Amino acid sequence: MSDASMEVVFDHFHARRRGDLDAITAGLDPDVVHQGVMPELVCTGRAAVVERMRASLGNGDSGIERLELHAAGGSVVVGIAGPRFREIPFLNGEIFMVFTVRDARILRIDDYVTREEAFRAVEVSSPGRG
Repeated sequence: MSDASMEVVFDHFHARRRGDLDAITAGLDPDVVHQGVMPELVCTGRAAVVERMRASLGNGDSGIERLELHAAGGSVVVGIAGPRFREIPFLNGEIFMVFTVRDARILRIDDYVTREEAFRAVEVSSPGRG
């Protein structure tokens, strides 16, 4: 499952880089949930999640300096660092996300402030930075 899940998430980020909303939409489960780092930051359903992504792509700058992906069974832990994450003080310039994949589509995206929180969520120990 790790390889298939990794491929789905990799394709998702490639579609985001291209600004391909059709490909992003196709890769999301109809019942996808994106839970932000705070409880009130939640989008439920494909249309709401795509709209959030459309807004983040609006300025054409991905704002990514580092992207890391770690397979964790049916999930993939993603770390992203860059200037857009430095604009939010409590993120310390980076965010960690757990993508849960089912039937070759992204079912959940859960955001975390730290690498350790994200890896704890998938019950895998956090690898050191390389």
